[in-house]
Amino acid sequence: MEAFRQLVGKSTPNAASAAAEQDSNSSTGSKSFGESSSQTDDGKITTETTRDGSGGDVYAEHAVKRTGTWVGAVFNIMCISIGTGTMNLPSVVKRCGWFGVILFVAMAVIGWYVGVLFRRAMYSRRGRRLSSFAIVTREAFGPWGFWFATAITYLYCCGTVISWIIVSGTQITRLLGFAGVDLDDRISMTIIAIVMWIPFTLLKTLGEITVSSVFGVATAMFTVIVLGVVSIQHKYTATYHAPGYDGAPTHRFIIGEGIPSALASISFMYAGAVAFPHIEGNMKKATQFGWMLFLSNTLVCGAYLVSAVSGYYAFGNQTLSPILNNMPNMAVVNAATILIIIHVIFAAPVMLVSANLELELALGVMAGIIGRKREFLWRFVMRTVTMGILLAISIAIPYFGQVIDLVSAISTTVVFFMVPVLCYVKLVGWRNIRVYELVLCIIIVAIGAVACVWGLIDAIKALKKAIHDGHG
Repeated sequence: MEAFRQLVGKSTPNAASAAAEQDSNSSTGSKSFGESSSQTDDGKITTETTRDGSGGDVYAEHAVKRTGTWVGAVFNIMCISIGTGTMNLPSVVKRCGWFGVILFVAMAVIGWYVGVLFRRAMYSRRGRRLSSFAIVTREAFGPWGFWFATAITYLYCCGTVISWIIVSGTQITRLLGFAGVDLDDRISMTIIAIVMWIPFTLLKTLGEITVSSVFGVATAMFTVIVLGVVSIQHKYTATYHAPGYDGAPTHRFIIGEGIPSALASISFMYAGAVAFPHIEGNMKKATQFGWMLFLSNTLVCGAYLVSAVSGYYAFGNQTLSPILNNMPNMAVVNAATILIIIHVIFAAPVMLVSANLELELALGVMAGIIGRKREFLWRFVMRTVTMGILLAISIAIPYFGQVIDLVSAISTTVVFFMVPVLCYVKLVGWRNIRVYELVLCIIIVAIGAVACVWGLIDAIKALKKAIHDGHG
């Protein structure tokens, strides 16, 4: 496919289409294939080539449309971030002690800073916008960088959705068990996957699912508050504690050996860099991205702290993952569980659309190239196969906490700490970066490398133990 060869070849993507480009024209300033507008870092509009030789705007559906607001962008980021992962956060604090609270705040700040750096990398080529995570990486490191970024994006997004399918399916089975209904986890997961599949298949871009994001955030925030209040009201004591433990729970301020794997898990909660280009590209005023991301991370961090602090305070070293397994059988807890299930159903399309847009762009699955009917058919088939694979993995490895830790170590440490920073340094040039900022970049990448290696070792050990024991 010509679009595929253009995308992974040596040439540079243009701003509006991110793939349809003509190197000779861009070097001479001529516009023989037609023109369209794109927004640069300073808010000015520049003209870029986006048409093929036949005059058809083949990448129009993937162009920057700038129809969304910063409010919608906040909801999209919060919807991606605040989900079932919040139910793993008390277990993360259990792993590293109260020091984990400091890590949550630090990671929120680092996540904002990395997002700002990555946006600078997106606009590092004057007059052109690099439109996706993979495109930025290709611009910095060539075709190998493109394929690496595409693979890591898929792993992160799909791994996240796998954890959502697992926790939603197992909690449906748990809720029905309270009502005396015996339903196999595999059937519950299949039902969840089918419900997720419908909007994922029918909705093409993030701009079409902002309403879903608003509803998803509302349900997630309600759930976080309910779980926080119930945890404190029903904290463990010397006589009321988790099965298999004796006495009241204990707490520690810092557990050094658990910090690297905790960093990997926390990075999972903030690693939205793969979706940033799509979210930023949908904003009417792209220059609002920096403070919008800061606001988003502040709100996300607040929700995380409610979940993590209340859970670890209530259950200490007896904290389970997900935290729902520590909760009593109460109507309000069951309602919150239902809401978190609804939330991930709405959040899954946000995550999966971000990943699949990369692949569809690479393979030329666009109406301007293959026609609208064939484009819909190919998108339908590709996204259906994706969801089928995710369901199969969820059923084969139904261990929520261990799956999150594994995905975090393999992908989110790379997405969160390393790739955005390295792309920024490479594209901007280390000589053009202030010394203090360059030092910060080195520190962030080093932290990511340690969290990746150490976290991966711990995650594999934990997953092997879960498979051996038959439970997470």
